[in-house]
Amino acid sequence: MQKILCFVIAGLAGLVLAEGTVVETKTMFSSPAKYELAWTASTNGIVSQTTTFYVRGELARVVFGGGTTPNTIYVTLKDTAGVDVLAGQGIALVSNVVVSVVPGLMSTDGVQSNTVPFVVNDLLTLSVTNAGSLKTGNVILYVK
Repeated sequence: MQKILCFVIAGLAGLVLAEGTVVETKTMFSSPAKYELAWTASTNGIVSQTTTFYVRGELARVVFGGGTTPNTIYVTLKDTAGVDVLAGQGIALVSNVVVSVVPGLMSTDGVQSNTVPFVVNDLLTLSVTNAGSLKTGNVILYVK
């Protein structure tokens, strides 16, 4: 009985922490795989949802967009260790402008700069703040 109660409490805690809604779509005909996270903010302008599927591979590109009203939004996509796999590139985005980034670690050899993509194999938590009440948008991940 105690084990069942613990699972019920843990499940309810997850429901309380989630805000907004996210509809997940995975398209995988060939490489790269495409994961779309279409979000709708709650009335306080926040989205916080964990994917129901594992995202596996190198993050080749991330596209933000889909908003209709210009707001400065803040987006993070964290793995279960709490690392933002967007490497901070989801900060201060204008919600109605499509933005494409290549997240990862910047490296340079003194002459040329490169981005080393993050490798992920985890559930990811999408967080969006300052979106506005019931506003929508999407985050599209291209994963090799």
